[in-house]
Amino acid sequence: MNPITNIIKGDSITFECNIGENIANWKIRCEIYNSTHFIKKATTNSGGTDAQIQITDTINGKFIINIEKNETKDMDVNTNIEIEVETADNKVYTVYSNKIMFNSQQIDWETPE
Repeated sequence: MNPITNIIKGDSITFECNIGENIANWKIRCEIYNSTHFIKKATTNSGGTDAQIQITDTINGKFIINIEKNETKDMDVNTNIEIEVETADNKVYTVYSNKIMFNSQQIDWETPE
């Protein structure tokens, strides 16, 4: 699997995910991590909020993971992402695991001088 590239440190990120099956009452967790930093997101039934992981189509297993800009600013170039689900009958599966390459941000100002 090729790493996720073209992600810029300091940018907001939205991951659109599709498991392809009914995820009613499932818990979904996501962790983006490296040796020095981590970002953890979860559905409300797993300790998170709808703003972190938003279920968009329960029947077809679609959801969105939202990462805020202030969370990505200190991520290392080589970072990992893992998405885990816990089914309604308490089975746990890692449904996605990959590398993310965070590139340095060029624009770090809000108004030109």
